[in-house]
Amino acid sequence: MSDAAGRAGDAAPAATPGARSRLSVVAEAVLLGAAALAAVVWIIPAQTSDGGIGLSPAVFPTVCAIALGVFVIADAALRLLRAAPGERYPDGWGAFVRIGAVAVLGVCLLPVVGIAGCALAMVPAGMLVLGERRPLRIVVAALACAGLVWLVFR
Repeated sequence: MSDAAGRAGDAAPAATPGARSRLSVVAEAVLLGAAALAAVVWIIPAQTSDGGIGLSPAVFPTVCAIALGVFVIADAALRLLRAAPGERYPDGWGAFVRIGAVAVLGVCLLPVVGIAGCALAMVPAGMLVLGERRPLRIVVAALACAGLVWLVFR
C-alpha cells in the first residue's frame, strides 16, 4: 500500500451528501422547542378549564409538552456536541405526513373511544409508523400505556 493511499484512508471525510448541517439541527430544535413552549404558555391554558377536585385537566398535557421541549433541546445539544449532526431523514416529508396522519387519527378517535381506547389504538399506530415491527413489543406497549392511562383517568 502506498503512503498516499494510507493517508487518504486516515483523513476524515468532509461533508457527506447525506449529512445534515448544524444549522438544520439548530432550526429543528428552535421550531420544536417553540412549539412546546407555545403549547405550555398559550394552547393548553386556552383549551382546558379549571378542575374541580384533584389535579387540573391541564397537568398531563403540560407535563408532556414540557418533556417534549426538554427532549428536543437535549437531543439537539447532543447532536451538536458530536462531530457529525447525523444523517438526513431518509423519507423527507413522508415521515412528517405519516406522523401527522397518526396525530389526526388520535384527535378523531379521542371523543369516540375515550382516552384509554385512544391510547390502545394510537400507541401501536405510532410504533408502526416509526418502524417497530415486533408484535410482542407493540402489544405490550399498547396494553401498558392504555392500562396506565385507564388507571390515572378512570
